[in-house]
Amino acid sequence: PAFPEGGGRRVVVAARPALAFVGLADVAANGTYMVAAQTGPVTMAAVLASLYPVITALAARAVLQERLRLIQAAGAGLAMAGTVLL
Repeated sequence: PAFPEGGGRRVVVAARPALAFVGLADVAANGTYMVAAQTGPVTMAAVLASLYPVITALAARAVLQERLRLIQAAGAGLAMAGTVLL
């Protein structure tokens, strides 16, 4: 079978709203990057786009209650501070 026993199909169906949100957010991010690259300084758009791992880690913390290791938190903090300095 396509889905193993134990409710695999239910898990996928229950995750559809979250998957749709992720897809729409990805399309929005790519669209805004395209607009920024065409209308403004690409350097600023590239720096802000490079922060996506920090946003992913913060989302995992908020949604899944994952803990950041000290080195991860330090890296996220330095990335944010570097963005502000730029």
